[in-house]
Amino acid sequence: MLRLYQTKYPRHIAGDHIFRRYFMVWAGALIVLITFAAILKNLEARMVLILSGAAMALIAGIAGVEGCFDGAMQAFISQLINESLVPTICACMGFSAVMEYTKCSSNLVYLLTRPLQKVRFAVVPGAILITWLINIVVMSAAGCAATVGTLLVPMMLGLGVHPATAAACILIGTWGNVMNPGQSFNVQVGELASMTGLEVVSSFTVVAVIALAASIVLLTVIDITMVKKGNKQGAAYAAEPECADREAVKSAPVKINYFKALIPATPIIFLLLGNAGVLPNFDITVWMLSCSVLGLLLDVRHVQDGVKQFFNGVGNSYRDIITLMAAASVFTFGMNAVGLTGALVDVMKNSTAIARLGAGFGPFIIAALSGSGNAAAIAFNTSITPHAADLGYAVEAMGSVAQIAAAIGRSASPVAGVTIICAKMAGVSPMDVVKRSILPMLAAVLIFMFMLM
Repeated sequence: MLRLYQTKYPRHIAGDHIFRRYFMVWAGALIVLITFAAILKNLEARMVLILSGAAMALIAGIAGVEGCFDGAMQAFISQLINESLVPTICACMGFSAVMEYTKCSSNLVYLLTRPLQKVRFAVVPGAILITWLINIVVMSAAGCAATVGTLLVPMMLGLGVHPATAAACILIGTWGNVMNPGQSFNVQVGELASMTGLEVVSSFTVVAVIALAASIVLLTVIDITMVKKGNKQGAAYAAEPECADREAVKSAPVKINYFKALIPATPIIFLLLGNAGVLPNFDITVWMLSCSVLGLLLDVRHVQDGVKQFFNGVGNSYRDIITLMAAASVFTFGMNAVGLTGALVDVMKNSTAIARLGAGFGPFIIAALSGSGNAAAIAFNTSITPHAADLGYAVEAMGSVAQIAAAIGRSASPVAGVTIICAKMAGVSPMDVVKRSILPMLAAVLIFMFMLM
């Protein structure tokens, strides 16, 4: 992560004009509130973050703080060319695009779902677990929901699962991408904590499994309760769902290609073997690129199109993720310039409960209300998380809670794109789906907050 400029107050501000410092802090706090209100209104997050950061830097500059204009510009540019973040994130998303194009992810889904057709009582837990596992590889929540849902939702409806429950199973599983060592937030937190992405994931793996198990149990209980209250279950749900992609259901592979099904998991397998000394201990970026080539070679007739898909994934990740991080860096610089970050850290030092609630519920609530908590999580991790040690927490713990809370909150949002996709596939309203997912997701975020921090 780029090294943010330290605020430099001239002597006349530190002595004779203390009022200016308090004015800057309160003005910054007001701008931050307006920023998150704008994000909740679904305004373009990058625009909002850049304008807010620039406004705070301008206020600080007028008050006499040195280096505000060039510092804000440098914060933005440095993130766009960050040599530790950009290659890893882009390689991971390129690999994910190749796995979707070559149908490797579909073969893996089909392999995992086949046993569920024979064990009715395991359908709900199995569907959540499969979605969660697939999301580790297919890191886009919407892409994962489309890949898994087109196979799982019709099967669940045919077995008599309530449509809203079927959709909720897919939705609840779409925070599994936090387990990928190359995921953008894990790379970001790893840089803050001087750790690798794999080490960051290892630090919360046990807690993640507990949170997943709790959400599975809660959804099962909620579904049984709602069915007993009068929701009809059975053959009525075996009708064809309102699938977002009906052709995907028809084109599901009848014969599983086991080699293709294995490819999506190979980067993580190779990374673990490298850590164990069995293979060369390469960076996750190297394994993602190598396995992308391996996936492309599975169909040599369409390598050219596959390469295009890889670079589409790379380009999309730069557009959607890297630029958002760059915008958040301007916002964070502005907070530092007006002294707001220091003021917040001082407040949190007096109450660690505030830090815990801020890391967990802040991104969770914003994600649940707006459909995306990425901007909030990035802003928190660039401004507050670097000071985690001063608050009595490990950097990797606080950073992980913030980013995971954002992912979990998205699965409790009726306006999130992935929720709408899941609801459409099952032929129900997004609100019906969220009625089933909200409590499991709330339980999951509480588990992370109190077990990891």
